[in-house]
Amino acid sequence: MKSGNLDVGKRVVVVAVKASREISRSAFIWALTHVVQPGDSVKLLVLIPNHTSSIRLWGLRRFNSDCTTSNWRSLSGTTLDQKDFISESCTQMLLQLHDIYDPNKMKVKVKVISGSQSGVVAAEARRVQTRWVVLDK
Repeated sequence: MKSGNLDVGKRVVVVAVKASREISRSAFIWALTHVVQPGDSVKLLVLIPNHTSSIRLWGLRRFNSDCTTSNWRSLSGTTLDQKDFISESCTQMLLQLHDIYDPNKMKVKVKVISGSQSGVVAAEARRVQTRWVVLDK
């Protein structure tokens, strides 16, 4: 289906959030309720700030309204361990949002990037050829 020059139902929407003191899911929910259409793909881009030996991450046992009331802890280990932890936490969040979107009608991918370099969101948007980038506050 076409709408002007856009291929509706075949778009990629990038939602970028920063993994810092708190990670809000409101940008993701906003994209789902205002931009994303059935058949679209959503790429949740989670940016991990530069770190030294450990990073303060969310100990996500459960997601509440904006993923911020979870237990904080210091997560040591490799960047790969940290990325795995965040990816698993985001997957749990997606499962809890089943009332907002139908996973059978849209594809959601999570990509975790460490060392938030300038322009990383724009580079990812260019790579996936999106026309929509939703940034968390």
